Amino acid sequence: MKLDEKIVERVRNADIIAFLERRGFTFTERGDAFRCKEHSSLAVKADRLSWYWHSKGIGGHGALDFLMKAENMPFREAVEAVTGMKPATAPPRRETEQPKTLVLPEKKGIPLLLYDYLCKKRGIDGEIVNTLIQKETLYEDRRGNVVFVGHDERGKARFASLRGTYGDCRFRMDCAGSDKRYGFNMAACGASDRLYIFESPIDAMSHASLVNAATGDTDAWKQHSRLSLAGTSDTALPFFLNQHTVVKELVFCLDNDEPGREAAAVMARKYAEKGYQTRLELPAGKDFNEDLTALISERTRQKHTKPLHRDVDI
Repeated sequence: MKLDEKIVERVRNADIIAFLERRGFTFTERGDAFRCKEHSSLAVKADRLSWYWHSKGIGGHGALDFLMKAENMPFREAVEAVTGMKPATAPPRRETEQPKTLVLPEKKGIPLLLYDYLCKKRGIDGEIVNTLIQKETLYEDRRGNVVFVGHDERGKARFASLRGTYGDCRFRMDCAGSDKRYGFNMAACGASDRLYIFESPIDAMSHASLVNAATGDTDAWKQHSRLSLAGTSDTALPFFLNQHTVVKELVFCLDNDEPGREAAAVMARKYAEKGYQTRLELPAGKDFNEDLTALISERTRQKHTKPLHRDVDI
């Protein structure tokens, strides 16, 4: 039986704070957001609808989205749970799950917008961009978006995320069928025992660019591996470690904000208990791309600043 559209609309806009409090969650208001006491990385914005669970790397709008994304509840059952027609308990997981089929956007011939966005606007080293394009972990689609790709152990693309390039475009999304276990990465050329871990591909590329800038060596970044988590969940980390058993040291380089610092600390403790050497490396600004663009701006300023000369009578 088809669900009443008015009921569905009401459910979509149901107050998620009130709904979760009925289920035993408690929240404290911090600035323009609410933080869950039981799960510190779960935050709800002041509108009491928009939410994001940083440690899981998922977010949405309202209680309906929460049940579907955080608890894998089917749409109809989630509607019934929010309206009170059925208890809000997650259904048992299926014993077998069909593998996701990744849908990659069509590739554009000449990636002019990609170079303009990554190299000019973001300041990323052009040689790094060239290398990643050759490895097919980076390309531009026909709509002008940058596509970041993660591969499985057979080299098959299993994850892809898009980033808009036009103007101040903030468009970003994961491609349909993406599996976050296979993250975008920049594996070292040789056997490196150190892995740097980031929230986004652009931060991983920015960190590599900063290493090149500091050393003056365009190949310096290749000494150690880098991995993007596509958020603050460590879903992509176990696969990379299984494929690169030489890794012994994990350096968590997440964003320098509350969710990033919190997630980094949690993961550092978790993997230290697994026997890895772990540490945090925070950017000076919010993220490593902000550090990179600040460095480029400062070098440009110094280059164009000429010392003043005065004639002195002797």
